[in-house]
Amino acid sequence: MLIALGFTWLCMRIEVNPLTRTGQVSGLAGLQFRFLLVFVALALVWWGISKRLSRPLALRLACCSLAGLATGLYAGGIAVALTGTSWPLNGPYGDSGQLQNWVGEIQAGRPISGVYPPLFPHALTYWTELFNPGQPHAALKTFGLVLLALTGPAAYLAWRLVLPPLWSLGIGVVSVFPIVHAAKPYVDIVLIVLIPVLAKLMSTLRRAGELKTRPAVLLGLSYGLGLALLFLWYSGWFVWSAPGALAAFVLMLINLGKEGGPAALRRGALLLGVTGAVFLALTGPYLGRMLAGADTPDGYFYFDTDIDPAYFLMWQGDQPNNLAKVSWPLPGELGGVGVFALLLVAGVAVALWLGPRLPVVQVAGLCMLGAFGLRYWFASHMERDKLVQLYPRTSAELLYCSIVLCGMAGYLLTQKMTGRPAYAIIGGRKGPAPALRASGAVLCALAFFFSMAGSATVDRFMPFNGSWGQLAWNSHTTVQPNGVCPRFAPEGKCVPPPPPPPPAAEEG
Repeated sequence: MLIALGFTWLCMRIEVNPLTRTGQVSGLAGLQFRFLLVFVALALVWWGISKRLSRPLALRLACCSLAGLATGLYAGGIAVALTGTSWPLNGPYGDSGQLQNWVGEIQAGRPISGVYPPLFPHALTYWTELFNPGQPHAALKTFGLVLLALTGPAAYLAWRLVLPPLWSLGIGVVSVFPIVHAAKPYVDIVLIVLIPVLAKLMSTLRRAGELKTRPAVLLGLSYGLGLALLFLWYSGWFVWSAPGALAAFVLMLINLGKEGGPAALRRGALLLGVTGAVFLALTGPYLGRMLAGADTPDGYFYFDTDIDPAYFLMWQGDQPNNLAKVSWPLPGELGGVGVFALLLVAGVAVALWLGPRLPVVQVAGLCMLGAFGLRYWFASHMERDKLVQLYPRTSAELLYCSIVLCGMAGYLLTQKMTGRPAYAIIGGRKGPAPALRASGAVLCALAFFFSMAGSATVDRFMPFNGSWGQLAWNSHTTVQPNGVCPRFAPEGKCVPPPPPPPPAAEEG
């Protein structure tokens, strides 16, 4: 975490005009230069610890540090894109503006949306009062950068529940760049954390027959609390994951009864019962409001509702820019399917072949299948009902689960070639530390990927009047709350922000 936040702070010292292309390129180069220097320093420290203290300890520290450095680069790049403005991405517009308005509502003691997950708006309110009193826009900017920077460490630590260090880094942090959107990082991190947490719960359930009553209850309390916090932070991924996750746990209980007998089944039921009871106790009021609003119509048709519903590899949302004028998705070489999709298909096949009993493979595979089912159900009724019901958001879950299965395919192939057991089959996360040369090569390759992926992702958010760059453009071309235009507003001109909505009516 220190590496992530420290590198973000280091990147905030870059002084360029992000509204010119020359300034953007200089800023991207400045990010890469700092990334290179910090990585070399970390590599030297890792090498020294490996030689003089402990190779496993050095590997864990190196992986955790590189996870922070990867998303520190992402957050630092967004900070460069917002140089000279106090607004967050998208300024006072869209979801950004709504969150800022909710801060005022919460501070005034008025209710906010009953169906939106409550934890983040209240956390943002607390952050505002603590660090940016009276400036929810500045609070959202800084809090968003902090959350974006910490996404890598959070993903890495979540995957360390079920996998060794290098594989946790490769699967967890690699997936951040195609999945996590800088304007709403608090949303997508829940998806990245949820899958390994469910897989860990599945692993614990598999060995439920070995647990005594007290440990089973304590574990249930821990899992219930963790899942409740994720749900209250952002509940959408629970909706799309629900069919697959429920199927995975039902199958696990059936196998538990067959393999462990009635005693194991009772322990498993106790574990899941306590988990569910704690989850419902903490989320019950919000869950009730969310279910009551489940039939709220969503008729917002945009770019991604017009493309082939079987395509999910790149979600453009409602900001396609010039893509709206070309054939999208681009036609692939084999039956319209491109190389990246073929790699995902191959990875899924290998994971299902070599690891069908692994909790990670079962959770990711069944969640992917369930998300496809919900996606096609809503899309198939779109013309009749004139509703979207958010189905394009399943693209992120489908892509993430595909990446997870590809990563697990690589893990299982490696274990098979080296003759080692797949530790994740029983939920283990430890294994023999790779040789110094092998782990060093993998770390260097991952750092190379993170530098390129981070730069490419940040470049998409650089201020531009269109596409994803529109978000930062709005931040630079809107009058700030202090009445002054942002420092790099084109020709010093900017537009006034939209008027705030009227206060919400008091409930009751």
